[in-house]
Amino acid sequence: MKYQCAIDQVWIDLAAHEKLWAWTKMAKGEISMLGLVDDTPEGPAITDLFLMKQTCTSASTNMDQAEVGRLLFDLGSAGLEGQLRAWVHSHGTMDVFWSATDDECIEGLGGEPYIVSVVVNRKGDVRARVDVFKPVRFVIDDVPVKLRVPDMGLEDECRREFMAKVNEAPATPAAFSLSFNSRQHTMFGLPETDMFGGRRHHRPFAFLEIDEMEEAVRRGEVSVDEYLTEGDTFVDPFVEQEVADGRCP
Repeated sequence: MKYQCAIDQVWIDLAAHEKLWAWTKMAKGEISMLGLVDDTPEGPAITDLFLMKQTCTSASTNMDQAEVGRLLFDLGSAGLEGQLRAWVHSHGTMDVFWSATDDECIEGLGGEPYIVSVVVNRKGDVRARVDVFKPVRFVIDDVPVKLRVPDMGLEDECRREFMAKVNEAPATPAAFSLSFNSRQHTMFGLPETDMFGGRRHHRPFAFLEIDEMEEAVRRGEVSVDEYLTEGDTFVDPFVEQEVADGRCP
């Protein structure tokens, strides 16, 4: 029977993200952390990281097992037993990969039903894997790591303020005339032909302010079609960004 697994991404919360890159940048070589994992419908989420006493070199890290035991005891007392299921470490200036030592460490940590492992380096490279131990043992490697931004609960407040302050009028651009080659041409909702070769414009004015755009339309440098917004789909650039360079968006 083929086993199906829905884990296709790993999340990391803002606080854990900041700790990870702060400690990675401070360390001259390798450094290790243990983390709490929350099971969500969207995938495992690393909610916090803990820095253990450890001895580190440029190519190794050895955590104090007595302190790891104390952390497990404290988490159990707080009702968080079973959530310490993330191992995060830096390779310093080396590339991100899974060494034989990494494999042994992950196997030793165990954990049910899975362990999340993340390796980074000082250049900002990231690689993650999920080791599933039950019901069958297998590894999901090269899992994307994404930053999880908390819901501040402001949508209802924003909606009330929007309804109270924003009046959305339909767009009705007026007809205007262009003058070139000693002839007048009225343009209203028609595509503009490039006067320097018959080519269509491809939105070279994407970063202009709205007033500058209107002036460009009047000068004939951009067509009405290019000026009007195409469709009403909103794409939030800050949602589900992959943590690829070690910097908060």
